[in-house]
Amino acid sequence: MIPAIDLEQVASAIRSDKELAYKLRDWTGTVRVDVPGQAFDVEIEGGAAGTIRPADGDADVTITAPEAFWATALAAPTPPPGHESLTVAMTHGAKVVGPFPEVVPAWYGGFERLYKVVREAVAGPTPRAAYDGNPFKDTDTAVGRYHYISAGGVEARVYVEQAGTGPIPLMLQATAGADSRQYRHLLADPAMQERFTMYAYDLPYHGRSGAPTSVRWWEQAFLPTRDWFIDWTVAIADALGLEQPFFMGCSVGGQLALDLAAERPDRFGAFIALNGWYAMPPIEGFTNEAFRTPAISDNYGPSLNFGATAPGAPEPTAHEAYWVYRTGFPGVYAGDNDYFMTGHDLRVNGHKIDAHAKPVYAIAGEYDLAAHDTEYGVAAIERNVPGAVAVTLEGLGHFAPCDDPIGFSRAIVPVLDEVIAKTNAIVATA
Repeated sequence: MIPAIDLEQVASAIRSDKELAYKLRDWTGTVRVDVPGQAFDVEIEGGAAGTIRPADGDADVTITAPEAFWATALAAPTPPPGHESLTVAMTHGAKVVGPFPEVVPAWYGGFERLYKVVREAVAGPTPRAAYDGNPFKDTDTAVGRYHYISAGGVEARVYVEQAGTGPIPLMLQATAGADSRQYRHLLADPAMQERFTMYAYDLPYHGRSGAPTSVRWWEQAFLPTRDWFIDWTVAIADALGLEQPFFMGCSVGGQLALDLAAERPDRFGAFIALNGWYAMPPIEGFTNEAFRTPAISDNYGPSLNFGATAPGAPEPTAHEAYWVYRTGFPGVYAGDNDYFMTGHDLRVNGHKIDAHAKPVYAIAGEYDLAAHDTEYGVAAIERNVPGAVAVTLEGLGHFAPCDDPIGFSRAIVPVLDEVIAKTNAIVATA
């Protein structure tokens, strides 16, 4: 049963929300929130909410979802996984229906925010972790520099940040289309600095590394392959002179951790996949072309990714994940996501992984789809790769290293201690 919606209360929340007004700025139209039996329309004029009334006539954009979804989403302040945003709610049949590409991609962040404002106005505010500034400010001592590194016959100027004095080298790979800024909190975490010497790098075409000058990138789409990711990662490890580094990557980096375990187990000491998949489930109608087509707003991908931040993450750091995505070059996210969606498939090479010889951990946040998909997610990795370990991190999401740095530190350090102990035991018996 869907909770009763107090339209006056919802209207007050909509009109007073500054984030909503900013994200819908310059747009005029009517948005229908199509809750079965309680649908209502929100008139927007230049980003500002005007009349809010029971649904009547036509709407320019409609936020729609099945009745069962609304009954769950509007029931409690803390949303169950899959109900925290429209982005992840697509798996439950939620949709933003409207002119595409003219309207929906450019203002998707606003429609996403409208859903959240409505949800919290009915169910109550979602509890978020406190944030009192940079949590590891006093130990924020990372040092960055450039290295000239070659892979596949191409030389690139690669940016690497280093922090920590621990005995184990740890390489850190960001999510699709992003860069090492996502690990700035982890690099400053004293618990991590004690255990590891960390290396967070920007792959070519990403962040501060930029594109190789020998490639005529302005004439072609960025289309990296699985081997491209593997070759550059190994080349960076070689250039830095790292001996048996641990490798930890998130999202596309999680896929890469697993493919490195399959294809280059000799080069690394342990493999930690954050929100990586055994294989990607088929998604009807999905295409990465939406993220490399000039007619579609560059804001679309970042807004979708913001929807994948954890609902309990501090607001400033959750929005920081969005900021990083907004500063990426158009098409790079699409290229990385090609690998994430179709270039990685452990059904093809998972049999090569020896998780008894080198630890392999598949870790997913509670608010990441990989934590709940038993056929393709982290449970499938543990089931199909003997010796692999699956872990779910309560309350965390897809971008946990950057959107909830304190929560991620508390959760990941004990897991990494387990990986260290397991590695030491393997070495001792070798």
